[in-house]
Amino acid sequence: MSPLPSTYKPSQTDDPREIAKWTRVYAQNRTLGVAVFLLIFLVLSAAIGGFSSGAERASHNGNTVMLAVCLSGLIVALAVLIYLSVPAWGFRRMGRIASALYAREGRVTVTRTWAPGRGRLVTGLGLGFGACLLASVLLGVWGYLPDRYMQPVSAVYMVPFLVMLTLLQRPAIGWITLLWPALYGLHAVLIVAGAPIVFLGTWSVLNMVIPTIGYGLLTSLLGHMFNRYALHSVKQLARTEPSGDDRREGGT
Repeated sequence: MSPLPSTYKPSQTDDPREIAKWTRVYAQNRTLGVAVFLLIFLVLSAAIGGFSSGAERASHNGNTVMLAVCLSGLIVALAVLIYLSVPAWGFRRMGRIASALYAREGRVTVTRTWAPGRGRLVTGLGLGFGACLLASVLLGVWGYLPDRYMQPVSAVYMVPFLVMLTLLQRPAIGWITLLWPALYGLHAVLIVAGAPIVFLGTWSVLNMVIPTIGYGLLTSLLGHMFNRYALHSVKQLARTEPSGDDRREGGT
């Protein structure tokens, strides 16, 4: 066997750990399911906003029938939202959606070891989030929480919820998901500081839609772009052929 030339330097493709690394990154950023889920949340949020406004108007006008209809619709929409917010329930649906969206690329997961009691912690976290969400919506309907401060108040429970959710799902998901609570918290700070980013009148619904759905969609799309880059890297590493000098390693 002839020795390698003195100028030979091993390439990244000589190290199978590079393929493993990018495969892991690919698995952690299959985030299109999150985007679809957020669109579902957008529909539910619109329903909650519509029923809340309708209930408020009906209450002021003394329309008992309309008030009952709006409150019934609000309860149903909130129940569905809370159900999807509980990780033990909603994440199962999200996982199925993600599997369907990436079905052509096969199945890949990152092994995750659940510590004793973590499942109960995740469920409790989701139920706590749902209770805080319900309380803030009802305070808004009853007029105790001005629209201007709805998002900053929601950040008090939304940001910790998203951060804890990311930490509890590690290493199955990537760190890029922390961008969502970071942007959400920054948005709240800017509102409290008096930044002119509060919508009024007809467009007031955007005060919650942008940080909740908008930042979530942005984060999931960035994650998907990272996923595409990781997939491209894996394919490139797997297809790379040894150069002429590299082949000498096995020559005689």
